[in-house]
Amino acid sequence: MDKSENGTLIVKIICLLLSVVLWLYISNVENPLRTYELKGIPVELTNEDSLVDSKFAIVNKQPFTVDLKLEGPSSEILKVKKEDFKIVADMSAYALKVGENTIPVQIMSYPENITIKNNGMLGIKVNLEELTQKELTISSKVKVTYKENIYEKEQNINPKTVTITGGKSSVDKVTEAILTGEEKDVDKNKQGDYNIQFIDSFGNAVSNIESNIKTAKLSITVTNGKTVPVNLKTKGNVPQGFVLDGYELSKNNVTVLGDSQVLNKLESIDTEAVDMSSLQPDSEVDVKLNLPEGISIGDGDGSIKAKFKLKKEENTTKNIECNVQYKNLSDTFLVTNQSLVSNVKLSGTQEALDKISSQNLSVILDLANVKEEGTFDYTPQATLVNANNVTVSDVGNVSVTIKKKG
Repeated sequence: MDKSENGTLIVKIICLLLSVVLWLYISNVENPLRTYELKGIPVELTNEDSLVDSKFAIVNKQPFTVDLKLEGPSSEILKVKKEDFKIVADMSAYALKVGENTIPVQIMSYPENITIKNNGMLGIKVNLEELTQKELTISSKVKVTYKENIYEKEQNINPKTVTITGGKSSVDKVTEAILTGEEKDVDKNKQGDYNIQFIDSFGNAVSNIESNIKTAKLSITVTNGKTVPVNLKTKGNVPQGFVLDGYELSKNNVTVLGDSQVLNKLESIDTEAVDMSSLQPDSEVDVKLNLPEGISIGDGDGSIKAKFKLKKEENTTKNIECNVQYKNLSDTFLVTNQSLVSNVKLSGTQEALDKISSQNLSVILDLANVKEEGTFDYTPQATLVNANNVTVSDVGNVSVTIKKKG
């Protein structure tokens, strides 16, 4: 670095030092007046009870603030903080209306040696709406878990209702009043006080409302229990021409509650007998459970739904070998066969055919037309006796040997 550059740097440093000395002299010795705008100073609302008396509420109440234009010595202005000011707005001093209201504010205290330049035109805008009430039934959303084989018998809330008060827009949003909290591994009767929360239809908490109570007492009563299968009982048969193609139960297992000694002996729960003859295709019926004395259901009203699937029974066939009787043979002839047998083919539903045997058939061969000896094939006549929904579809031939007597 040459001598000319060194000289320039020294001159710059001297100028900076002289500027700082001059600023310190002006600030501390001369202490000139200075203006400054302080933003966001909190405003305290007083006599808010007068709003309730006038049936008003503040819409979406948020902190209120004002901006102040200040003037004072530099040394004082530099020390000013928001906390040095107390500013209030008296809610009882003015005629109010639904909608936007401009409420003048009063500056109750502020730092000495400071002048407020905009003191005469300060105010806050307060939005008011109708004050309303609504009564809600309290429900429990307390998360409760129980120890093994311990089940909830009932829950009770006291008091059962709560009254909320607030602006119409906030009160109208509230759809539920719920108890919130959590209880783990409950094994005996329990009660406690839980906070009440107010929520909208989306499950969001609603603010800016007041309630006559903040908590409610939840009482939980427990009992012993176990899960057992359901055994469906039936009586009668499905209507003629249909077969049962299965059924479905709304619950294959139920939780039963009661004394532990009785529960230990209980392996299943029977239903009342369903009359199968009254069923229609795809019938769904309510079936009561036959509960032993002292036993109750923990997850229902003591009944289940049973859906039966019926389908039309298709015709099938069945062959029966029957003895054949003959008649009207001339006295000059005789039959030499030791026995006559015919195979009779029947048609009908499987259920009907299962009830038919050879005893339900009369097979007769009419030999009135026999005029000579020989062996002949004849088709006998088969007649059903005491048989429903069954018909004879085919009768097998019989070979008969005829001879003249003596």
